[in-house]
Amino acid sequence: MKKLTTKEIQNLELAILRAFDRFAKEEHLRWYLAGGTLIGAVRHQGFIPWDDDIDIMMPREDYEKMLKTFRHERYRLSECRNNPEAAIPFAQIYDTQTFLKWKKVKDPDLGVFIDIFPIDGYPENEFAAKIHTRRLWLLRFMNNIARKKLLRGEKYMVLKRILMLLFRKSPNTYAVRINRLGMKYPFRSSRFVGVTGTTDHLFKERNLKEAVFAEPDPLLLPFEDLMLPCPPGYDVYLTHLFGNYMQLPPEEKQVSVHGFTAYEK
Repeated sequence: MKKLTTKEIQNLELAILRAFDRFAKEEHLRWYLAGGTLIGAVRHQGFIPWDDDIDIMMPREDYEKMLKTFRHERYRLSECRNNPEAAIPFAQIYDTQTFLKWKKVKDPDLGVFIDIFPIDGYPENEFAAKIHTRRLWLLRFMNNIARKKLLRGEKYMVLKRILMLLFRKSPNTYAVRINRLGMKYPFRSSRFVGVTGTTDHLFKERNLKEAVFAEPDPLLLPFEDLMLPCPPGYDVYLTHLFGNYMQLPPEEKQVSVHGFTAYEK
């Protein structure tokens, strides 16, 4: 098998994204660039140069429809409720003509992929929102333990090693539970919304819906050779997640953090 460079991975991901964009238009599904991919669109008009990942997000009802209707001859959709081997609480569309080898997590070795996160509601009451978010965080923490996700220098390293010996449930078990809890507050009727299936930014995901997604139509921004939908309130969303997102990180941090090697079959 041929080992793929970062640029080759980006090109394959862009091809998946192009196919997904066509599919979403045909099915009239709402979706938006998210996370570092959205920073790429705003700051670089494409990929962050060292990034090897694409993140998008969808309101829950559109996300659920996507799970039922997505079909492609080359690309496959994996999600914890339709794939018992899936280890994470959100969907991935992957290229079947590629193969991944993960370095630090026990995840299925699917192929080059894009991540698709559902956007759910959050409680309006601040205290209730903190309780809800803490429950999601705990389930995601247990999900990462089941995935054997250990990062050098993290503060929970010892606790994770102990819990790995005590708990033997599959990552899929926790992923399904995260989805179930995330759907407790519907996107459509909630004033506050955000992605519920992540760990890194979970406590910063909750935003006032009208501040981020108020416009009936998404804002189209250039991403490589495409014009793709972005949240109209992207500045509120990105500032909440990353602070000054227009500032480049130090040179030593301009590296991929996703921890896999990709190959062409």
